[in-house]
Amino acid sequence: MTFSDLSAGHSTAIFSQLRDWGLIWDTYNPAVHGTHRMPPFCTGVRHENWWGSTVQMDALHDDKLAALVDDEEGIQALCRLKLDECTDEWIAGDVEAGEKAMAAWSDGHREAAACLAVAGVEQMLHNLTHVPRGPGAHKRLQKAGEKKPNDYLPTYQYALAPLNAFYTPYDPGKGEAVPTTLSRHAVVHHLPLSHLSPGRCIIAVMLLISIIRETQERYDGIRYDLLTQAGD
Repeated sequence: MTFSDLSAGHSTAIFSQLRDWGLIWDTYNPAVHGTHRMPPFCTGVRHENWWGSTVQMDALHDDKLAALVDDEEGIQALCRLKLDECTDEWIAGDVEAGEKAMAAWSDGHREAAACLAVAGVEQMLHNLTHVPRGPGAHKRLQKAGEKKPNDYLPTYQYALAPLNAFYTPYDPGKGEAVPTTLSRHAVVHHLPLSHLSPGRCIIAVMLLISIIRETQERYDGIRYDLLTQAGD
């Protein structure tokens, strides 16, 4: 088994490389393959939904958006793969929303897919974070994305990392500039079509699918605990 060493003159990686390295690393067994360094661009603690954390767009924003658009077909295939893994009957409605967003995206209607994703993901976020609706809820959802991953249970925070940017305060009535990152408030309350660029539309669907997949993971854990308790 061969692993790429990005320290040898490489400082960037495209999405397909990250995806492929992740698949390779997930099958790595040191007892079989010997000792290898983890590819530097791979997430330190890997899990099935690691890629969802890449939708956090801050530094090098335009370059990252361009990278997403350049590999749109590969990202779409990966979103399809992850959504197909979500089979729990408790989230059937969430999966249906994901299917509708994916269908719009596949048909070339990125803006429609993004609007559905932004609108559909909010209740899922409330369920996943246990943040109740009401005054101050959006601020609390934003703060949920600011926490650092727990060393023992990191997967949950990787999926929520994009919320810090997603819920950036924005009030067009106060003359505020539209956020450069994907903005829930801009899409829901103002909808400047220029904000729904191809890259941001892809991010919106990535966020939706990532949250659905994390919810599936959560319910898998709940069902496992219930079965364990029933067997005691």
